[in-house]
Amino acid sequence: MEKPISLSVVVCTYNGAKYLQPQLDSLLRQTLMPTEILIHDDGSTDGTLDIAHAYAERFPSIRVVKNEGRHGVNTNFFAALHKASGDFIAICDQDDIWEPTKLEHQYAAIGDALLIGGLSVPFAESAETPVDADTRLPNIDLLRMMYVGMMPGHTQLLRRELLDFLPDCEWFMYDLQTQATAAALERVAYLSEVVVHQRRHVSAATYMKPHSRKRSLKNILCTAVKTLRIYRDTRPHVKHRFNEWLKFFDQIDAETPSLLRAKEMAVLQVADGPWAFLKLMVCCYRNRTRLFHTVEADGWLTRARALYFPISCAGYYEYLIGKKD
Repeated sequence: MEKPISLSVVVCTYNGAKYLQPQLDSLLRQTLMPTEILIHDDGSTDGTLDIAHAYAERFPSIRVVKNEGRHGVNTNFFAALHKASGDFIAICDQDDIWEPTKLEHQYAAIGDALLIGGLSVPFAESAETPVDADTRLPNIDLLRMMYVGMMPGHTQLLRRELLDFLPDCEWFMYDLQTQATAAALERVAYLSEVVVHQRRHVSAATYMKPHSRKRSLKNILCTAVKTLRIYRDTRPHVKHRFNEWLKFFDQIDAETPSLLRAKEMAVLQVADGPWAFLKLMVCCYRNRTRLFHTVEADGWLTRARALYFPISCAGYYEYLIGKKD
């Protein structure tokens, strides 16, 4: 007799009463039903817990846990992951909508990987919130992840054993830690289909106007000028971030090619002086197909972007300017 699939979904909530019900309904419509839905609340003061408990009374698979006080996003998600009982754990935000086949298709595609992601497309309830769907197959190489997380938590399905490999780190967001660890061990996969519809809010820190992502000569030139201007201001934050990456990598007991490349890049990012900068340019050029959002064709534009990457990556850290170290 085949062993039943042990699969948990962790839903981390905080004052999400307005959108929680449709998200839970989408979980309960899965073609592969989870054995457990763990709602882990971080001290909501609206009706979130009332909704959660009402669902738990109707559906035995739903369990509700409430933190004592506010713990924050990272602590809340990690606590939920460790309390989940499943051999496989899917991460869920409180205000999105899942495709009915999300769990079934990701479980079928995960193979021996520790983590699998999938496409997430945004939607908004108001025409005043412009969104677009970037459905390009993303680059899930560890080098890219050091600069920008490529697999949002709300798309991730992971094996429980991944939790045993996670370094002790408080600096990076939970979903960056999970994807980077799996990528460092070269056990990461991606499902190239839409698995989640992500609700977008203009007030969200990650909101980006659609036109700002489009590839055009104007955007490329504007980015080049802007990043050159802010390079000096972002430099201390870049060095700090890559020092944290080096601490993170030192806790991963592996010597995969992906991890060795990432360590080399991180060492060069924290080094000072023109010789170190030149070596960083060479490193970026050598790894040019691993640096950008997609695995791009190796043309002249990719090569030029790679040489300029030590400066252009400053744009990823602009939001840190003005924050205290």
